[in-house]
Amino acid sequence: MGNNSLPMSLSGRILVGLLVGIATGLFFGEIVADLKLLGDVFVKLLQITVLPYIIVSLIAGFGRLQMEQAKHLALRGSIVLVAIWALALGLIFVAAMAFPGIETASFFSAPSRVEVERPDLFELYLPANIFYSLSNNLVPAVVFFSILVGVAMIQLEDKSGILPVFDGLTEAMSRINTAMVQLTPYGIFAIAAAAAGTMTIEELSRVQVYLVTYVCLALLVTFWIFPALVATLSGISYREILDTFRDTLVTAFATGNQFVVLPQIAANAKTLLARHHGDDEDHAAAVDIIVPVSFNFPSLGKLLVLLFVLFAAWFTDTDLSFSDQLSLAFGGLFSLFGSLNVAVPYMLDSLTIPADMFQLFLVTGIVVGRFGAMLAALHIIVLAVIGPLAVAGKLHLRWSALGRYLLVSTVLLFLMVLALQLYFRAFVPPPPPRDAVLSNIELMQERVPARIVVDVPEASVTQLAGTRLDHVLRTGVLQVGYRPNNLPCSYITPKGDLVGFDVEMAHILAEDLEVELEFIPFEFDGLKRMLSSGQIDIAMSCIASLPDRYSIASFSRPYLDLALAFITKDHQRELFLNPDILRAWDDLTIALVSSKYYQSRLQQLVPDANLVYLEAAEDFFNGNGQGADALLLTEEEGAAYAYRYPQYGVVTTARRIGLPAAYPVPKGDIEMMEFVSNWIALKQSEGTVDYLYEYWMHGGATRAKAPRWSVIRDVMGWID
Repeated sequence: MGNNSLPMSLSGRILVGLLVGIATGLFFGEIVADLKLLGDVFVKLLQITVLPYIIVSLIAGFGRLQMEQAKHLALRGSIVLVAIWALALGLIFVAAMAFPGIETASFFSAPSRVEVERPDLFELYLPANIFYSLSNNLVPAVVFFSILVGVAMIQLEDKSGILPVFDGLTEAMSRINTAMVQLTPYGIFAIAAAAAGTMTIEELSRVQVYLVTYVCLALLVTFWIFPALVATLSGISYREILDTFRDTLVTAFATGNQFVVLPQIAANAKTLLARHHGDDEDHAAAVDIIVPVSFNFPSLGKLLVLLFVLFAAWFTDTDLSFSDQLSLAFGGLFSLFGSLNVAVPYMLDSLTIPADMFQLFLVTGIVVGRFGAMLAALHIIVLAVIGPLAVAGKLHLRWSALGRYLLVSTVLLFLMVLALQLYFRAFVPPPPPRDAVLSNIELMQERVPARIVVDVPEASVTQLAGTRLDHVLRTGVLQVGYRPNNLPCSYITPKGDLVGFDVEMAHILAEDLEVELEFIPFEFDGLKRMLSSGQIDIAMSCIASLPDRYSIASFSRPYLDLALAFITKDHQRELFLNPDILRAWDDLTIALVSSKYYQSRLQQLVPDANLVYLEAAEDFFNGNGQGADALLLTEEEGAAYAYRYPQYGVVTTARRIGLPAAYPVPKGDIEMMEFVSNWIALKQSEGTVDYLYEYWMHGGATRAKAPRWSVIRDVMGWID
């Protein structure tokens, strides 16, 4: 009996490779992370012919045209491109209506600011050295060079000797690419296995509103909106369009790279047009021009980044007016001509959305990047089919078919938004109140029994006799003064736990003294009285040992060298980096906490600024900041507040100003001061201070990362 089964199509084999790769990654986990190297090799093999293809196809395509044809192509191609952009923008803003209507979105803050290297636009677009542009993969410069050569060839009277050479090279590049594409199932297996083995969903789970909306919109655009539009305008069946470009879309999705499928798109578009309109050289020439040129314009994949900006506004409770949205549509479109890593921070800043959201954009790119590559490939496909037909005047504009298309598209879009709203209402819980942020912070270790007093005690005039160290050892209790809202040094969580760097240090000090702990809150205007009366033995709460404070207490040696910084609204951070801008700022108001030590220094920096004094840093954030535009605080404290209040950011002063943090003890108590200073030196030499600094100031950055979940480790227990 003969075998009548049909061979599996390339897209089918790609899908199998993708599924087997995911299963392999989930089974073996991080063990298969090195398969990424094979995936990288595969992607580079696909890229071998792309830049040469762009050069030869553009030169041959333009060289085959007459000048009038070239102008005609530029005009009609631009109209088609603008129409695609307009339709995509409309879809994006409609899709954003699916975001749930809750008063306060979640919170996110990057542990550190992401610095973006801005590209040299002259180098990117102007090929002063075409070989440098080729070796550095500067596609816009390569395209510009090829267009210049192609346009110059239009002027040649006899092209019969040179055009066949470029046509032959184009065919050779296409054949090489076709051979490389056959390796796709194996390359996809390696990429999928490495990604599934290492990817975590800890941070992605917090942004499911954006991810689910993006994926749904991407699928609707890919499998209906634009393929159906091409079918409606070209007269080619919807199914034939999808069948023709199915392998291309799957490859772009699986590799996360639309660049590698440019030769496939051109070859498939020519085949499709020839099947319906004959072997028209003008069609082929138009495809050879449109495909490589369109790669340099904002694609559907880039445009959908605007959905993230709208999500970021929702995520951070940033209200966007109609004019803001209009500005985003136009300004965002033009910013997308450059790199996404430059465009996204620009759009966030222009709408005063916290810049920390860019870090979240990078995280979500792990998922949406592949859909974005598929959409970018679809964008080029639409231009490659509609563009040549528009230039040739062969579009089938039938009003009845167009009306049906618009009706079906509107209904599908409405159903998608409705389904998303219902899903989000069911599965997106309301975010925690602002006071609950940081509620899960815990001490690394509670070393001794501790009692926490939450109310500042009444004033006492009692003077405690003897040295404070003798008193602590005699009573067996160390009474530590703390500030309740001084992140990240001492902070009472909503659960009533007292945590922070100095709370941890207090536990270690009490353990070394073999005594118990009692934490008592204090205010700066009562610190001297509480120390001298014995209500507290020492204050431990990131207190700077500034000259004007020596009148109220004696200080130990510094245990931390903190950096002075401005805390201001996130979108104003750039302003505080420029002293000239600050000096020209009318009615600039800067807040300080307690000490007046930096008053003269600030007045030298910004002579006309208004200075106000706050009892606690928290007042700046809770509406009691007396109208201050910025708060002068330490960088370490500011980073913690920026986590809790993500619309604020930290700006370190241009010339780093150190701020010594020390522990106040009763004024004149030399024995206590020397004891604490020697104890600090011991903890510094042991590495305890550095260890706690990394944990509390850097979010536990030095803690070991748990291995990625896998079947072989967590289910079967075959490996540790």
